[in-house]
Amino acid sequence: MIIKKENVELNEVVKPRGGTGIIKSLSYLKSEDLHNAMQGFNVMELELNSSIGFHQHIGNEEIYFIISGKGLVQDNDKEEKVTTGDLIYTADKNYHGLKNIGDTPLIFVAFIVSI
Repeated sequence: MIIKKENVELNEVVKPRGGTGIIKSLSYLKSEDLHNAMQGFNVMELELNSSIGFHQHIGNEEIYFIISGKGLVQDNDKEEKVTTGDLIYTADKNYHGLKNIGDTPLIFVAFIVSI
């Protein structure tokens, strides 16, 4: 299967997970397209001064891979800056949030896997 960008649905979410601003999502694969535990494959664009609110994962794990930009991740009880090439892994029963702290959109690949 080949999925061309021009055929991918673009979604915008205001105040994602109780955060601030806007996140745009290109949903390349949805759970119904897959035959495994992955719940989707998305390229995300967190706009300037926007954030994904701090939230917990139950029954799944989430991975973010930073393509470009700068962010501040809240990983359970610690905060750390992330940038191009960094990976954020949130295991089952753990918490995370992400804020764009750069002067360009924060672009990352995101996917969730059920456990």
